[in-house]
Amino acid sequence: MAPAKATFIAILLAMATIGALAQREIPEFLHVCDAGAELRKFEQCVVESIMKLQPYLKMGVPEYNIPLLEPLKLKRLTFTPTATLRIQAKDIDVYEASNFRISKLKTDVKNLYFHVDVSLPNIRVEGDYDVDGKILVLPIRGSGPFHGNFKNCTGSCRIQAEKYIDSDGVEKIRISDFKMKITVGRGTIKFDNLFNGEKALGDVVNSAINNNFEVFLKELIPLLEKALSDAFRVTADNIVTQFSFAQLFPNA
Repeated sequence: MAPAKATFIAILLAMATIGALAQREIPEFLHVCDAGAELRKFEQCVVESIMKLQPYLKMGVPEYNIPLLEPLKLKRLTFTPTATLRIQAKDIDVYEASNFRISKLKTDVKNLYFHVDVSLPNIRVEGDYDVDGKILVLPIRGSGPFHGNFKNCTGSCRIQAEKYIDSDGVEKIRISDFKMKITVGRGTIKFDNLFNGEKALGDVVNSAINNNFEVFLKELIPLLEKALSDAFRVTADNIVTQFSFAQLFPNA
């Protein structure tokens, strides 16, 4: 065989090997489901697979580029519950978002669309705040730690994925859209250090805030929805882009 021809074949073999290596082996914690199975069985398998993955989402898997979700870290939220009140929150930690339970799942593998309804018994939020304004007729100002506790939450997630060919010529999928809608059964918010730690005034304002909790939720929830949607989209994308479409959806 001519040297040039042999070199060319060696290059092709090397490229094929690199392409094969680019497809990671499916890890033990990621259970794939037979996409060619009857729809009800496939969807039940997907639910079981997600629940099996749940503990790994909680603690993260660095070698598979999966960040931990406990706590889920959010940078900054600014919301205005009323025309006279503006609250800035930063360095926010969200706890127990990984303790979800799936109540409903609908899949459309052909169009790579998934609808998941989840229940979240409790979501706890901690961070730092800065506030200045009025609630009802009460002036409110201060900065310091805040604590939120939201119970009996539900989430509705609409996930759209798309196929693409990576640089090694492997067909994969990525998450193109992830939207989560949240409802909260009940909850409380507490701002520490209002009025430079003057407890009596702080207690009055915190009481007024929680007596008008729905007003705060109306402004806060859309911000949390977007922040959580972005975080979960990145996590889901980190997982699926490491494997080929055929690996994730055999017999599709």
